[in-house]
Amino acid sequence: MRHRPYIVVITVIVVLSGLLASCESLLSALELLELEDSPSTQRDDYNCADFETQADAQAIFDARAAEGDPYGLDRNGNGIACESLPLGETGIKVANLGRGNGSQLKFGNPSRADRSDLNNYLLDKPQYALSYNCSAGIPNWVAWELTPAWLGEVDRSNDFRPDPDLPPGCPVVTPTDYRRSGYDRGHMTPSADRTKSPADNSATFLMTNMIPQHPANNREVWRELEEHARDLVDQGKKLYIIAGVAGSQGTLNRKVRVPQYTWKAILVLDSPTITEQTETVAVLIPNTEAVSETNWQDYTVSIDRIENQTGLDLFSDLPTPLQKVLESRK
Repeated sequence: MRHRPYIVVITVIVVLSGLLASCESLLSALELLELEDSPSTQRDDYNCADFETQADAQAIFDARAAEGDPYGLDRNGNGIACESLPLGETGIKVANLGRGNGSQLKFGNPSRADRSDLNNYLLDKPQYALSYNCSAGIPNWVAWELTPAWLGEVDRSNDFRPDPDLPPGCPVVTPTDYRRSGYDRGHMTPSADRTKSPADNSATFLMTNMIPQHPANNREVWRELEEHARDLVDQGKKLYIIAGVAGSQGTLNRKVRVPQYTWKAILVLDSPTITEQTETVAVLIPNTEAVSETNWQDYTVSIDRIENQTGLDLFSDLPTPLQKVLESRK
């Protein structure tokens, strides 16, 4: 018996229609699964328990950034959503950090310094930010960014002078307070880290950026670490640095505390994203003759060690899981 051609055509069309319907059903099911697995920015009831990683929460937070924080995912206002969650594979973008802070405090304010406490007084300058201790006559810590944008050919200004931005009631430290003390007027933010303009370099010679530093510390191991940092920048890295003091071993002129240790912590970035593999450098160096003819690498410690020694919270605006990884390694 011969099949008529139009019957064969109708049969093929029916079969193809059935296959097409099956494909559409499969695609719809896959799309439904994808929607269930990927949080929608149109929901209005998010909380941190809805996400598996901080990166997932951050994606939703960033998508609605124009509205502020409609879901309340950024609980401390630092631009990081649900920072107690596991970080995820992508890390945290530097651009998401430092909202509400000055340009030199992108990774947080280590002591929550402000303008109300004379012994934890915030001075946020274009070139660096610091917490100043009026009772001690020295900074508790100083933070700054180091990139090629800050480096140039400007000569060292050597114009040591009091800081005019100190508040009333804060004793003024002058260059002569260090005279015949045996200690250098040691920079926290180095002069050589600010050579793009005369104003930038001059700002590093304010006495609020100085500590009494033993020559063996200042001119040897400390200088060598400063040079290493600039070498990293020459290699294309971007650095975020915090330096400060710990302990006491007397005073100069009954006014300026001589620290027992100097310390420095550095985040070394080679991309716009910070991950668990981001390089860190941290040192805790005795401020004595004992460090003469040694290397800065002899004094490497974990960032946690510095925090334990000082009571500070360094790089506090990083997500907590990432802090734990970066700050625990030596």
